[in-house]
Amino acid sequence: MKKKRRELKYMINQGDYLILKQRLSKLFSHDSNAKKEGEYHIRSIYFETPTDKALREKIDGVNRREKFRMRMYNLNTSYIRLEKKTKESVASRKQSARLTKSQVEQILQGGWGTQNGC
Repeated sequence: MKKKRRELKYMINQGDYLILKQRLSKLFSHDSNAKKEGEYHIRSIYFETPTDKALREKIDGVNRREKFRMRMYNLNTSYIRLEKKTKESVASRKQSARLTKSQVEQILQGGWGTQNGC
């Protein structure tokens, strides 16, 4: 079982962002997937039920919930992941599996479950 992690998010102003970016760049190397500027482009598709279950659970403050998404970085179609993110209180866990471009196309056309016994 994967270790759970905690995510704490804070709003900061532009000045604090620039200071933190400069200080942290001396402590940490850039992500190997990042471009020269230290950034990368993310494309995500989130899956939802017809009754908006994931959205409703988040709004209602449900303690244990999960969501699914497909994610691609820097428009690289050779590295696409299907991810399941489970959140329990403030701790979260993410499971992922690599998908081929063909599998993604099948999912987006609505044929994944019928062709793969799901």
